[in-house]
Amino acid sequence: MIRRAGAAVCAALCVAMAGPAAAACLAVVARPEGTTLATVDAIDGFRIAYVHSVTRTPVVETYRVDADAFVQTAIRFSEHGPGLPTQSDEGGRFLRVGNAFVMTMQRRFDSIAMRIHADQSPVLVAGDRSVQLAAWGNRSLALVRSPSCAAH
Repeated sequence: MIRRAGAAVCAALCVAMAGPAAAACLAVVARPEGTTLATVDAIDGFRIAYVHSVTRTPVVETYRVDADAFVQTAIRFSEHGPGLPTQSDEGGRFLRVGNAFVMTMQRRFDSIAMRIHADQSPVLVAGDRSVQLAAWGNRSLALVRSPSCAAH
């Protein structure tokens, strides 16, 4: 999720190098307290899925973890709404795939703000692990690089 007006859910992703370059452990952190709520191994990337706050339709954002950044590689949605793209970024593609719009991109983020609301059913998916982001209530969360993928 990117910084854009009217975004259904924003994500706070802060990059802090920890451990070997192959490690891609992410921690879900409560803000502003800084308490780690969950960790996931995102070596193969991750997705954040949610229901758009206005259109009430599904949105899926796809990311990979680089050595120095989180990179948004795609966003998929079925209906245009506030905060959703209407054209591709430079070097990206805006496609119609079946009943969905798919925009590919290479958006790099050091940090992205995330505000969670249960009505949007936000979920973080990395590998075979799903984390219901609204499990801790309507609040501000962050995803940060973690030195360990130890389960919480």
